[in-house]
Amino acid sequence: MSLALRPSSIADVETHVAHRLALFRDLEPGSAEGLRRMAEIFRVQLRNWLVSGQCRGFLMEDEGRPVAGVLMLMKESLPTPVSPISVRGYLFNIYTEPSHRRQGLAARLTEAARDLARDCGLEIMELHASREAEGLYQRMGFVPTSEMRLVMGAGVKIPKLWKNHRH
Repeated sequence: MSLALRPSSIADVETHVAHRLALFRDLEPGSAEGLRRMAEIFRVQLRNWLVSGQCRGFLMEDEGRPVAGVLMLMKESLPTPVSPISVRGYLFNIYTEPSHRRQGLAARLTEAARDLARDCGLEIMELHASREAEGLYQRMGFVPTSEMRLVMGAGVKIPKLWKNHRH
């Protein structure tokens, strides 16, 4: 195994789309049509974000083949007493292929994104963690928050992973 970390480029859009589809299949399978629609919209959105620099990412490759990745969105937010900076790093699409899990790849990718966020002058990073990954991110210094969500779309099903997920 020869692992190498590298920044994502426009050429990696399909890899990140595939990771997003796999991530959602792992968490809670949606309908095939819902996954298809998500991938179609995400593909265009991610390409735009990568072109504009609003999003940056990293891939971990094993002998040249991407096996894990992370994306960081430069997310507009409101200034707070904690930080007057109105841009936060929002980590998403943190995914590792099953064959490469439990080898520290998510931690290495998160560290690379954290270093990039610091280089950009960001003071706050956010992410949504699966229950399985909460311990990893807490060990890295992330703290649970009191975020809540209201789903208002008619017929929108609330995923099981959102229910009873209170810190």
